[in-house]
Amino acid sequence: MLRYLLVLALLTPTTALADSKLPFKKELAGDHQLPLPWGIGLDFYTMDQDYSITDLQFQLPGVSLPDPSQIAVTNEIQHFDLKGDVWLLPFLNVFAVLGHVRSDTVVDLSNTAVIGLPITLPKLPISTNGTVYGGGATVAFGGDKWFGAVTGTWTHTDLGGDFDSSADTLTAQPRIGLIRGQWVGWVGGMYLDVEEKHSGNISLPYIGSVPFAVVLDTREKWNTVAGFRHFFGEHASLSLEIGFGNRTHTLFNFNYRF
Repeated sequence: MLRYLLVLALLTPTTALADSKLPFKKELAGDHQLPLPWGIGLDFYTMDQDYSITDLQFQLPGVSLPDPSQIAVTNEIQHFDLKGDVWLLPFLNVFAVLGHVRSDTVVDLSNTAVIGLPITLPKLPISTNGTVYGGGATVAFGGDKWFGAVTGTWTHTDLGGDFDSSADTLTAQPRIGLIRGQWVGWVGGMYLDVEEKHSGNISLPYIGSVPFAVVLDTREKWNTVAGFRHFFGEHASLSLEIGFGNRTHTLFNFNYRF
């Protein structure tokens, strides 16, 4: 945990850093007003999505597993994080995140029959929580009335719970928007690629404890997003983004710049 806090500390401004010449190459922005270079923010994020199964293993003789693509898997998460960021160049922002996530995944095994027994396997609930850390970068461009941006983020999550669990996430977020005074609005998309792994033992009726391992991936890689941000002067801002389509999400962000 200490090393992750140190990463955020490196992105947290001190008086000396706040007086630095960041971002570098300011002349590239011409007469456009640039944001203050250093920022620290709080995120609250929720998401509902369907997963697909890339690998499923049960060490149980007599079990007939269906095609993994026919097994329904749903996932819900709640995510809080602290984000530190800095504008290195007028068009390049880099950031690090450290937070906590709670995940509830349900693997529906009701179509799986146990040969010789008049039973089917139940739905398998997997509830986990853990520390998430990672980082990324934003490339932005635009003018006084509009902007475009692409953000890439990688995170790793060590999940605790009844099973041995972990998750790696890669996102890409293209956006285009309008600037109207202290208000900014945008539309765009989010590409999400998740590899979530769980292994351990589950208790089945009439059978007892059974070892299992499952690897999950996002069923739909893209969804559509829309959002807005309000600036309370040059230091503080608050934003809300909604994702819709086959995957839904809600993101609240508060950011303070130095």
